[in-house]
Amino acid sequence: MRMRVALAAVALLGTGCSGAGADRPFTPGGDLPSGGTGTVSAGDGSAEGTPTPLGARALSAESVQTVPVAPGMNVSVEWPSGLDATQQALAKVFVDGYVSSWKAVTSQGQDTAYLAGVEDQASRDAYGWVRGFVDRRESVTGLAKLYGVRIASVSGRGAEVDACVDESGVRVTEADTGRPMESQPAWTRRPAAVYLQIAAVRKGDDGVYRIKAYLHASYPQQRAKECRR
Repeated sequence: MRMRVALAAVALLGTGCSGAGADRPFTPGGDLPSGGTGTVSAGDGSAEGTPTPLGARALSAESVQTVPVAPGMNVSVEWPSGLDATQQALAKVFVDGYVSSWKAVTSQGQDTAYLAGVEDQASRDAYGWVRGFVDRRESVTGLAKLYGVRIASVSGRGAEVDACVDESGVRVTEADTGRPMESQPAWTRRPAAVYLQIAAVRKGDDGVYRIKAYLHASYPQQRAKECRR
C-alpha cells in the first residue's frame, strides 16, 4: 500500500514529528519475533494458524498475528515487544490503517472505516488508492505481511512509525468473479513487493492518533533493501 511520496522527500515531519528517525539506518531485527508465517505465538490462547481479531492483546508481547481482511485475504502482523502505552497506540494506528485499507478494497469501497484513521494528505492518498481498485473493478486475495514495526521518533503530539511491508503474497483479482487477473501488477512481485512504509502520525485535540502523511522507500533504496529477508 504505497502512499504518495518516495522517501527522498522526507521533509515530511513538519507535522510535529522529528525527522531524525528517517535518517537512521533501519534494521528490522533485534526485538522482533523470529520465524512466524501468519500464526499467533504460543501463550496467546489462539490456535495456530487461526485468524484473530486485531486488538490490544497482540501488543502485550512479541507475537505474529493473522488478521482477517476478507475471505481469502489476510494480513500477517509481527508485533514487537516492549512498547509502552504511547508506542502501542502508535503501532496500532499504523497497523489498523493498513488492514482497514485492504478491507476497503475488498469491499469495493463500501467499508469506509479506513478514513477514520487518516487526515490531511494521508486521507486524500488513501481514498485515491482505494478508489483506483474500485474504478478498475479489482479486488485482492492472498497474504500481505507487516514486520519490523518500530516507533522511529516521538516529539510532542507527533511521531514517525516505520514498518516493512511484503505484498508478494497478494494477488489482484476481478472484483466480480474473484478470478486472478491474467497480468499481475509489478508491485506484487519482488523486489518491488517489499518496501518500507513510513507514516507521520499526530495526536488530535480529541486524543486520537491519526496518520497525516505517508512516505515509502522502494527498492533499490537502501532502507527498502533492509526489509528483505
